[in-house]
Amino acid sequence: MLARGLRLIALAALIAAAGAAAPAAAQQKGPFGGFKHDSTAAIEIVADALEVRQSESLAIFTGEVVAGQGTLRLSADRLTVTYAAEKIGTASNTDTGAIQHMRAEGNVFLSNGSETAQGVWAEYDVASGVIRMGGDVVLTQGDNAISGETLVIDLNTGIGRIEGGTGGRVKSVFAPAAETPAAETPAAETPTAEN
Repeated sequence: MLARGLRLIALAALIAAAGAAAPAAAQQKGPFGGFKHDSTAAIEIVADALEVRQSESLAIFTGEVVAGQGTLRLSADRLTVTYAAEKIGTASNTDTGAIQHMRAEGNVFLSNGSETAQGVWAEYDVASGVIRMGGDVVLTQGDNAISGETLVIDLNTGIGRIEGGTGGRVKSVFAPAAETPAAETPAAETPTAEN
């Protein structure tokens, strides 16, 4: 096991090759639209320590973990990555090492531009481009906020859903649009009567 404090960058061996989704279009406005992106881009992971369990096809990153894919960033205390194992008896092992699934735990924070989400845990199915987050989730976009128990975001479409959980409800706070001052109009001139 590598010493704590050593910064690791795992890029080449951990490429998101599963599930060839179409590249994302321009960012959309509104909740969840900011999370739409190309989920086939490479994934870079930085952490204090890395444990690899080759027989289980697992990589466990701990200590101030930050994972990035394009403009999307995920940070957590711990990140468990399931990757494709080498296929015995095949001529090509191009999918070997490709990330299939990630589970983040502890102080989970997800961001893409001005849109952020935080919770206790998150799971990212790389093949489908879907992120599930849970545990007092708060989604923010500028001054707007939505909170609930679970959040599901499809990164390919930018479509998301928040649920309140057992007995809970979804709470939303939307800031009103900033008022634009009306253009000043000159005072109407009063016609003078001529005698």
